[in-house]
Amino acid sequence: MSSVASIVLAAGKGTRMKSNRPKVVFPLAEKPLIQRVVETAVKANCDLINVVVGYQKETVIGSIQTDCELLFSEQVEQNGTGHAVIVARDAMPDFKGEIFILCGDVPLLRHETLTAMLKDHRENKAACTVLTAFMDDPAMYGRIVRNANGNVDRIVEFKDASDDQRKIKEINTGIYCFNSEDLYSSLDKIDNKNVQGEYYLTDTLEILNGENKIVGSSVLSNFVEAAGVNSQEQLAELETAYHDNIRKGFLNSGVIIENPMSVIIGDEVEIEKDVIIQANSIIKGKSKIESGAKIGPNCYIKDAIIEENAILEGYNIVKDATINEHEIMPFRSTTIEEYV
Repeated sequence: MSSVASIVLAAGKGTRMKSNRPKVVFPLAEKPLIQRVVETAVKANCDLINVVVGYQKETVIGSIQTDCELLFSEQVEQNGTGHAVIVARDAMPDFKGEIFILCGDVPLLRHETLTAMLKDHRENKAACTVLTAFMDDPAMYGRIVRNANGNVDRIVEFKDASDDQRKIKEINTGIYCFNSEDLYSSLDKIDNKNVQGEYYLTDTLEILNGENKIVGSSVLSNFVEAAGVNSQEQLAELETAYHDNIRKGFLNSGVIIENPMSVIIGDEVEIEKDVIIQANSIIKGKSKIESGAKIGPNCYIKDAIIEENAILEGYNIVKDATINEHEIMPFRSTTIEEYV
């Protein structure tokens, strides 16, 4: 089995965030965007993860917490996605295998999606596989132009697209899987003769097609996975979608959540069936709530165990503590103790 790497693009500033902070360090559900992307790469069993940094590089590097060893490449001048990948390539010239290209501001991509994409890539014996999606309103996204065989012929950026090409509903998510040798050789052939004056990674696809190599695709069913963050408003929208997905998972597993949109549940929380959670409660960290427990309104729970049939009457704070089976916590009480 060949090695698998990820190149994570995280060099930009993100001017539409209206902040001096790098875009990729903004938190979604308490984790920096870049942290979530790196975690996805780790879960996809990548042997090498190369993060391309640039603007406030030390801030970006310091925001990532992982037990895995990461490689960091600096893109001093932001001259396009193709240039960013060239910078990364030059830091890992001897790597052989498949390489994912990931975006540091796309935090909800699942590792299962990357695994399925890699499977498609290998089965199709493709030089490159593009993660695509269909949108009713493709807006400013690059369009997927397919050839007579149904494979991806090229990706046309919105600014360079004709009127007919802008009518195409299938878009480029910016996520790719390349064979390393095909990626490296095609990068040497791209130029910046376009409206933006940048080196587009997408130009490698046309080069590979010209060499009669296969450029395939995996179609994403839920576009929210590939949604990027370009503004504070978009970040808030993605965080809402993220929490909503967690709530739906528990609702479909036998958990009762009253006024679900008012409840926030973290992604490491365990909740058993027949638990009742009332409005405005927040449950975070490595908390576990066992069957039959009732969480009253306006409770805050973090890194706690609520055992079977325990009751929090409401306005309770429980942190680093265990509430025993059948125990009742009265209104407005607080328990903070060593986590067991």
